[in-house]
Amino acid sequence: MAHSKRKRDDLSPTPPIGILTSSSQSNRNYEHFPLATTTSIRILELQPGEGTTTLKCKLSTVERGNAAPYEAISYSWGRSSDTRVIYCESKKLKVTVNLRDALWRIRDPVEVKMLWADAVCINQNDNEERANQVKQMGSIYANAVRVLVWLDVPNAKFGDFDYLFDVDVDNRRHSDSRIGRASLVLEEYVSKLEAADLHTEGLDPDSNAVGHAFSHLLDSPWFTRLWVVQEVGLAKSVVAMFGDTTIDFVDLIRVILRLECRTLLIDRLGLVTAAKANIFTAFPARAIELAGEVEEDWDFLELMEVTRGQKASDRRDYIYALLGHPSAMIDGAPIVVPNYNMKADGLFFDIAVKLIRSTNSLRVLSAVQHIDESQVNEGAVSWIPTWTRDTAITSLGVPRDHYFDVTYDASAGTDPNWELSKSTKLLKVHGFVFDMIEECISTETQEEEDGARLPKTTDQLIVEASNMESVSTALEFLLNIGQTLTAGYSNDKPENFASAFAAFRLHLIKEAYNEGKFIPMDLAPEGRAKLRETAQGEDIDGIYWAASRFCTGRKLFSTQKGLLGLGPGILKAGDTCCILFGAPVPIVLRRVGHHYKLVGEAYVHGVMKGEAMVDFMLGQEQQVQIFDIK
Repeated sequence: MAHSKRKRDDLSPTPPIGILTSSSQSNRNYEHFPLATTTSIRILELQPGEGTTTLKCKLSTVERGNAAPYEAISYSWGRSSDTRVIYCESKKLKVTVNLRDALWRIRDPVEVKMLWADAVCINQNDNEERANQVKQMGSIYANAVRVLVWLDVPNAKFGDFDYLFDVDVDNRRHSDSRIGRASLVLEEYVSKLEAADLHTEGLDPDSNAVGHAFSHLLDSPWFTRLWVVQEVGLAKSVVAMFGDTTIDFVDLIRVILRLECRTLLIDRLGLVTAAKANIFTAFPARAIELAGEVEEDWDFLELMEVTRGQKASDRRDYIYALLGHPSAMIDGAPIVVPNYNMKADGLFFDIAVKLIRSTNSLRVLSAVQHIDESQVNEGAVSWIPTWTRDTAITSLGVPRDHYFDVTYDASAGTDPNWELSKSTKLLKVHGFVFDMIEECISTETQEEEDGARLPKTTDQLIVEASNMESVSTALEFLLNIGQTLTAGYSNDKPENFASAFAAFRLHLIKEAYNEGKFIPMDLAPEGRAKLRETAQGEDIDGIYWAASRFCTGRKLFSTQKGLLGLGPGILKAGDTCCILFGAPVPIVLRRVGHHYKLVGEAYVHGVMKGEAMVDFMLGQEQQVQIFDIK
C-alpha cells in the first residue's frame, strides 16, 4: 500500500530557486576539506524538501567501514559545463543538471537522506584524492544499503508511461508493492510484443506507440556510462527511477534481455536503444539474479570487451571504472593502481602487455578495431587497443555474449611466442602466413549504419551463386556465405543453420518484394522452392541477430586460395592472412615500411578450428616467421 505524502507543516518554507536568505545562504563557494585517512569517505546528508525548491545538504567525513546506512546514486553526469547551484553547509556548490534532478527526485519531504554521489563526495579538483577514492569505489557501492539508478529522460517523453504504469504523480514515496507493480506491467507489455505475429499481421498501432515510449526510456544516457556497470554490479539492492516511476532494476534488465534476442521485433518496433543488458551479467550478484548462475572464468580482457562502447569522460577511466570486478585482481594484486597523473596512452600500453602475460595468449590483439587508415600508418602503434573508441564492432577472439556460444581455435591451442621492446613498443610474435586477401567488398550500404545494411550484400552474393552448375550447388554456396556472414553461427549444428539461413533468405526476398525492390533471379523458381523446403519451421531471429552483429564495420573478402571471410573495415587486397601462435582467430597484417601493421582479426571459413595448423604441421604451409608489429 502506497504511503501518503507527508506535509511540511512543522518546517519553515524553503525559498524558491534564485532567492537567497542572508541567514542561511551565502555567495561563498564550498571547498572540500582534506580527508583524514586513505579509507575515509564523505557522506552527503540531503536536507528535507519538496518539488524543485533549493537543494541543501551537508557533507560528513567518516571511515568507510563505520559509515551509517546510506544509499549510493548511480547517474549520468551529463555535460560538465551545464551546472546548477545547490547549497552545501550554506555555501554554493555546482553540480550538473542531471545530479540536481536526481537529488530533487530522491529528496524526502521530512527526513534527511544519507547518500553518496561521486561528483559531490569526491573533490574532483584533487587528482590524488580522486585516485584514492576510485580505489574504494567498489566498496562504496557494495556497502550501500541500496543503489538508486537515475534514468535521466525528459519527462515530456513519458506520456505513454503514465498510462502503462498507472503513475500517481502526487505520490512520490513508492512502496515495494508499487515497484513490483511497475515490474509486472512491463513484463506483461513485453510478453504482448513477443506474442505478435511478425511474419503476418505484425503489431497493432497502440503497441507500436508504447514501443516508441519504451524506446525513450532505453535511450537514457545512463545506459551508455561505463561506471554504472560496476555501480549496479556490486550493489546489494538496486532500483531504477524515471519520471515519477520506480522499478526494480533487475526486472527492467530482464525485459531488455528478452528484447535483445528478438532482433526482428526491435527492428519492427523501431526501438533505438542505448541499453546493452548483457553487460550487467558481468558481476556475480547481478548474474545470479539475471541468469541464475555465475560464470567463474571471466578475465579482465573479456570484461573490457563486453563493456566496450560505454562512455567515460576521462580516458583513463575506461580501465579504472572496472577495477571493482573480481577479474581486476591478478595474483592477489590489482591489475593496475589508479593514477590520474599517468597519460592514457601509457596506461593502455601497460594494460595490453599485462593482458598478454595474464592470459598467456594474444587474444588482446582481437580487441584492436581500427576504423580508418590513419591508425595503421607509418607512425601509429597499431597493436594496442584503444578502449575509448566506440566502434560498434563485435570481437571474434574475445567473445562474451550469452547469445553466441561459438568458440574459435585457429592456432590449435598453441602458446604465444613473443617479445616486446618497451622503448619502441615493437611487438615480435611468431606465426605463419596461410593466405592473401584477393578481393573484398563492404557488407554495408551507405543508407544505414547497422545490420539493416545486410540484405543488399546478400543479394549481390546470391547473384554470383546463380552462375554455378546446379540449384543444390548454389544453395550450398549460399550457406557457406551464410556461415561467413554470421561468423560461424550454429557451426556445431550445420543442419540447423541451413534451415535457419534459408528462412532468413526467404524473409529478405519477402521484404524486397513488399518494398518493390529487385529480387535476384538465381532463386526463381526452383531455388526458392528449395529454400522453402529447407526453411520449414525455422525461426530466423538468431540468423538476423548474428549477421547484423558480425557484419557491422567489416568487409566480406575472398582469398587467393578461394576462402571466404569477414575482415576489418580497413581491409584491402594484398593484406596478409596469418596464424599467430596464441591467437584464437586469424590475424590480418599489412607490410608498412620495415614493419607490419596490425589490420585486425578475421573470420575465415574453414580455418577457425585449427585446419591451417594441421596443414602447417604437415609441412604444407610456410615455415615459422617472426612478425615485427609496430
